[in-house]
Amino acid sequence: MEAHTKAMRSIYLTLTLLLLPLLLVSGGCRRKHKAGEIASTISASDPNVAGHFTSGFYDTEAGAWRWTNKEFAVTLNPPPHASERGANLVMHLVIPAPVIEHSQFVELSSSIGGLKLAPQVFAKEGNYTYTRDVPADKLQGPEVRIDFAVDHAFQAAPPDIRQLGIIVTEVGLVAK
Repeated sequence: MEAHTKAMRSIYLTLTLLLLPLLLVSGGCRRKHKAGEIASTISASDPNVAGHFTSGFYDTEAGAWRWTNKEFAVTLNPPPHASERGANLVMHLVIPAPVIEHSQFVELSSSIGGLKLAPQVFAKEGNYTYTRDVPADKLQGPEVRIDFAVDHAFQAAPPDIRQLGIIVTEVGLVAK
């Protein structure tokens, strides 16, 4: 049991060191949203947008980030003029060491309105930004669902029964 506790402490220390720079960059100037408001960009630290982490996200941890399952989704509203110009899908994420140690790489894919966006492969742990162009014809409604998947995840150590994919701090649609 002591070895398990040391391993978990090591994982949390590694995650803290990986997430701190990402939090300093992404969290400083975002406005908080009103409860129930659909937003173009949502932060894992904002409790008012928790419902827009539609599926496959676990509760906020350390008041700043969320683990995902292998499949997960968000609901966002397109930014102004996105129905004419399109937008960029931007996700700030962390690939944690246990995921890479287990599988050597992780492929993140996404889709919106039936359109599969180009996947990205991550071969080492660290902070990343996943950015993909979203065409205007996929941003016509007042809100859109964006589905994501990772091809590898790891099983958390007991008593935690979660299947853990990646860590997300923020995801959004950004005007072009």
